[in-house]
Amino acid sequence: MTKPCSFHWADWIDGDEILDKLSRLVAIPSVIEDEHPEEGVVQEILRWCQGDGFDPILTEVSAQRRNLLLEIHGDRPGPKLLLEAHSDTVTAGDVSMWTYPPFQLTRCEDRLYGRGTADTKGNLVAAYLAVRILKQATKGIFPGSVQFLVPVDEEGMMSGIRHYIASDAAQGLDGAICCEPEDLMICIRQKGALRLEAEFFGRMAHGAMPLTGVNPIPIMVQFLQAVADEEALAQDSLGYDRYLGWPSMTPTQIKTPIAGPQGFNVMPASAAVSIDVRTVPGQTHSLLVSRLQQRLSAIVQAANHDLTDGRGHYLRSALEQPTIHGPITGRFNVVDDRPVTETSRDHPLVQAVAAAVESVVGADPVYAGVPGATDGTWLWAAGIPIVTIGAGNRFVPHQVDEWVSLQQLTDTVGIYADTAYRFLHHW
Repeated sequence: MTKPCSFHWADWIDGDEILDKLSRLVAIPSVIEDEHPEEGVVQEILRWCQGDGFDPILTEVSAQRRNLLLEIHGDRPGPKLLLEAHSDTVTAGDVSMWTYPPFQLTRCEDRLYGRGTADTKGNLVAAYLAVRILKQATKGIFPGSVQFLVPVDEEGMMSGIRHYIASDAAQGLDGAICCEPEDLMICIRQKGALRLEAEFFGRMAHGAMPLTGVNPIPIMVQFLQAVADEEALAQDSLGYDRYLGWPSMTPTQIKTPIAGPQGFNVMPASAAVSIDVRTVPGQTHSLLVSRLQQRLSAIVQAANHDLTDGRGHYLRSALEQPTIHGPITGRFNVVDDRPVTETSRDHPLVQAVAAAVESVVGADPVYAGVPGATDGTWLWAAGIPIVTIGAGNRFVPHQVDEWVSLQQLTDTVGIYADTAYRFLHHW
């Protein structure tokens, strides 16, 4: 990889334009829980494209939820690189907990506050400007092409990136940069993710007369202990991954009952728990799912045994009501399955990013891993090498008072543009 870069990208970067564009995006709530949340952001970026003479493609993923794709082509054949940054954000939560309004960009010295500033509207702005600068600075004299993609639903089920991967536009991609807040560290690994749900069904009863029904909650608690045991086993056997940290299995949601109203004096007929599993290299998702399914089946079987007379007949209630205890049932669902990813440090894309960071920031590159999951998991699963890098403290997303550094955003524009230029020329 040759250096320094052939263009002084800083001459093309306008900090006031970064502020203006990010301010406009932050002012548009694109919260994943809302109905068709991303459309306002897409319309704003469409105006940028039209003002700069670009003709992007809008593709409907679902009702009023559209991906935006812009592609610039060089003057000769060459590799194809993708820069992608999603348009949705998580909720602001309790707005009263914010120091600054979540949907209004507030500058405090180098920090820019607002929902999505780090994850990942700031990096979206940086990626767009990098693509535009690459086109303007080189006058289109470069090999290959660069795509700028704004997919929907990254904070949800990632339907936007999956829709893109299934399209003709994704064919022939040689690499992708996932524009996410990683403190400008070069993330070459990414945790896998399993979203699991376990459901338990018993018999509804009065809270004062629990023996007239079957309570699924204690059975669910036993399963949660089994999940904790499996997490400890994974951590003991695999240890601490230097890029990703510990594997984890985290209960995140509990519903009792699964549907319908709750009652303080009502023992529910059903209970469900959601488990957010994050995996590291060395874990096999299918084996992990199989072990948890076996645990659940054993717990349910033992519970039903305790409810019988030893001959397979379910006992009557202690109050001799006509209803019969049991059986209790359970089922296990895999809601989502995303693989662990890893791109070699020897890959041309990783080398291009490293050279760009060294050139733009003037410091040795730092390698790391993504502790969560991004759209990149689906790109990597489709055989596309990925690197995740961008402005923003990696621990700030999804918290109140989310912020991003203006200096990091400025550097990120240069890193994205320089990476693309190097990658296209040294493939």
